[in-house]
Amino acid sequence: MSAIISDVRAAFANAWRLRRPVLAAHLVFSLVLGTVLVPVMALAVRLALKLSGQPALADFDIAVFLLSPVGFVAFLFLAGFALFLFVLDVSFMMAIVLRERHSGETRVLETIMLIVPRMRVIVELGMRLTLRVLAICLPFLAVAGAAYFAWMTEFDINYYLSNKPQEFTRTLIVAGAVLAVMAIVLLRSLIRWTLTLPLVVFGGVAPKQSFAQSAEEMRGQEIGFGSRILVWIAVGFVVNAGAVAVLGVVTNLSIASFAGGLQSLVLFLLLFAGLGAVVNFSIAAMTTGALATLIVARAGWPGKDAPSVPPIPSWAKPAIAGVAVAAVVLTGIALTQLARVEANPEVQVIAHRGAAGAAPENTMASILRAIEDEADWIEIDVQETADGKVVVVHDSDFMKIAGVNLRVWDATMPDLAEIDIGSWFDPAFSDERTPLLSEVLDLAKGRAGVVIELKYYGHDEMLEQRVADLVEAADMVEHVRIMSLKYSAVQKMRALRPDWNIGLLASASLGRMWELDADFLAVNGATTSHRLVRETRAAGKETFVWTINDALSMSQMISKGVDGLITDEPALARKTIAEHRELNLIERMVLGLAGSIGLDLKTESYRDDSP
Repeated sequence: MSAIISDVRAAFANAWRLRRPVLAAHLVFSLVLGTVLVPVMALAVRLALKLSGQPALADFDIAVFLLSPVGFVAFLFLAGFALFLFVLDVSFMMAIVLRERHSGETRVLETIMLIVPRMRVIVELGMRLTLRVLAICLPFLAVAGAAYFAWMTEFDINYYLSNKPQEFTRTLIVAGAVLAVMAIVLLRSLIRWTLTLPLVVFGGVAPKQSFAQSAEEMRGQEIGFGSRILVWIAVGFVVNAGAVAVLGVVTNLSIASFAGGLQSLVLFLLLFAGLGAVVNFSIAAMTTGALATLIVARAGWPGKDAPSVPPIPSWAKPAIAGVAVAAVVLTGIALTQLARVEANPEVQVIAHRGAAGAAPENTMASILRAIEDEADWIEIDVQETADGKVVVVHDSDFMKIAGVNLRVWDATMPDLAEIDIGSWFDPAFSDERTPLLSEVLDLAKGRAGVVIELKYYGHDEMLEQRVADLVEAADMVEHVRIMSLKYSAVQKMRALRPDWNIGLLASASLGRMWELDADFLAVNGATTSHRLVRETRAAGKETFVWTINDALSMSQMISKGVDGLITDEPALARKTIAEHRELNLIERMVLGLAGSIGLDLKTESYRDDSP
């Protein structure tokens, strides 16, 4: 074991000794990634979506698309391309280590020219590796999925996640064991294929033959080299986690000491953002350099003849300079566009299931509290009961909020009158019962708008029509928005009421969401980008983000230009919006970039922050 640790320590020491060329190579890779490779991936996604017949896909539609022939081919390409990116970075590092061992030279441009002629076969290697990894993983994933469907589908998923019953633990143990075996099998295979990269890049072996040749050369060495890889992973994890922890502690202490206002935090956020970027970049370069050192040593180089460096073509230096200039220009354009983002002066506050941070979700108490907290809109979830009523409830059953095993579509109003949905939050709310949509509309009328999410669990009958009839009966058409996670439901509602304000709710998305037939988008705050907000606004539509529950995250979203905050804390949102108006342009830009540069602004967890 001491020899293993010694080898890994020597690999990291070698990466540090070669830090200048290693950092330079990683910088070149990052520039190429940002200016060439990422746009290529984006273009591939757009082409795949065009073949699907839609400008964008969200949530369940993404899964359906990936199971189609076109979607599966697109997935293989993107997964293979992602592996190619990792392989390319390692290849740059291996070229540096190999050249230094063979001739003592560490000129970055020459080492890069070792890799450039082999780009095509590196892409092919990534594709073949993707297929092999899928072939290993899919059977294990199928077994884990079967365990989930066998033990965790009787009740709504939110019940299992919140209450963690015996079935949840059983599924976790079985699926965890299956996935652990999968990880062992996959790791063993990846170790046997370790030499595919140097064989293809430096040995001239075809990608198809490289797997068998690598396995043959690694025969009997799997445990020894695998142990070194595990130690390398552990060291990399500890170093990265330690750096993140230190930065996180310092950041949190700074945030706590400046809790009186957002303005005082901006300088600290900017400082830690820059420091964090440098640390992350350096750690990534050093760990990749150490891995390259281990692989080169195992491959037997420089005992083998090192590949000759081809002459540096006349276009090489101008090309690298062009990439650098392009990176600077693109960064400048991005910052200019960011500076031009105008925070909506009238950001709307949408109370998530009412004021769910102060009262039990989707109850009359939470609706009333949201009105008192001056929410502009109250977001609720609706479903149909067995007796054809439209009720306000999120989950498919009442296990999470009441411990009652009753599906909403099997319930009648007399059943619901007996179910206490408030005591789980606080015994003071024991009188709360599942409200009707009509009751919520009556309470909100003239005081707040209502955003109605149509929930679908496969048992709806006339949900869209019944909701439309109730809204019209309450004379609330101008003060109601309809949304759903299912784009087909959005289209169905559009056909029923073409002039209503109808939006798409999305947790994950692919493509140009703003081109879909929706008046607004309600998107996950974690996936909200400046471009999404900018393009949605240019299309004449609005962007709402969920579920944003702390002041810093709220201010970050406002800085991105969103039109509304879906939150469990409407009173805090109202206060933060007022405070954000006092920030200048630079301060808004820093807050707007906070999530993109890796700063986690969340300070509190909630029982359920799903839409």
